[in-house]
Amino acid sequence: MSWHEVIDERSYEMHRVIADILRQDPAKLDLAVAWIERWLSDPEYSVHSKDALAEWLDLIRSGGVDAVLAVLDDPGENATRLRHASPFPVLMPQDKRTEILRRHETRRSRTHPAGV
Repeated sequence: MSWHEVIDERSYEMHRVIADILRQDPAKLDLAVAWIERWLSDPEYSVHSKDALAEWLDLIRSGGVDAVLAVLDDPGENATRLRHASPFPVLMPQDKRTEILRRHETRRSRTHPAGV
């Protein structure tokens, strides 16, 4: 397994936590929307990142929390791509984030570099 694959698994696990948070309190989606809008209005923010955030914003506006949960729960390629530009870390409890990061970091020595 490559380190990149571990990072994808780690991201998926974090987003499963975020999905649980949104299931418990769908109004927290507003925090992510505010975060997206802030970065989209920043002229210094990466155009590539803005494209991904605009995609998230479109998804939120068209499908609401159900559409977001579908992506957060999806292990597929497109959902993985979207999670790479996630607006949801603003919802992630720091203690849970740290726990997940530490657990996956222990796997680093057992991975090979991407592309090898």
